Amino acid sequence: MKLLDVNILIHAHRTENPGHRFYHRWLVDMLEDDRVFLYCEWILAAFLRIVTRAGIYRDPTPLPTALEFVETIRSRPTGTAVMPGARHWSIFTDLCARPGVVGKLIPDAYLAALAIEANAEWVTSDSDFERFGSDLDLTLLRPPV
Repeated sequence: MKLLDVNILIHAHRTENPGHRFYHRWLVDMLEDDRVFLYCEWILAAFLRIVTRAGIYRDPTPLPTALEFVETIRSRPTGTAVMPGARHWSIFTDLCARPGVVGKLIPDAYLAALAIEANAEWVTSDSDFERFGSDLDLTLLRPPV
C-alpha cells in the first residue's frame, strides 16, 4: 500500500510546480488502480494549508477547489484513512534518536513512523526521508530528466 507525502499532492495539483504533469499523471494512475492506498487526514490538511496560502502562491488555490481535490482522494473506494496507532510513538522516537534528526526533520520522522507502522510504501519527492534507511519502504518519486 502506498502512503503519499504532501509534496506529491501539491506537485500534482499546482500546475506551475516543476514536474506537475508527471506528478498529476502518476496520481491519477494511482487513484484509478484497483490496489488499496492509504491517506492521512493530517497530510490532506497540510495540503489545504499550503495550496490556499497567499504567502506561498501569488494566486493561491481557492479553498473550494482545494477541498474538491482532497475529496477526489478521500472518495476513492480503494483509499483508506490511516492514523497513528499504538506503536507509532515508539517508532517515531526511535527515528528521532538517529544522528541529525532535529528541527525540520522531526515532522519527517513522524510521517516515516506513520508509514512504517502501517507497513506502507512512503511516496515522496523529498530525499530527506532517505536518512531513515531500510526501516522505511521509500519511493523517491521524481520526474525523468
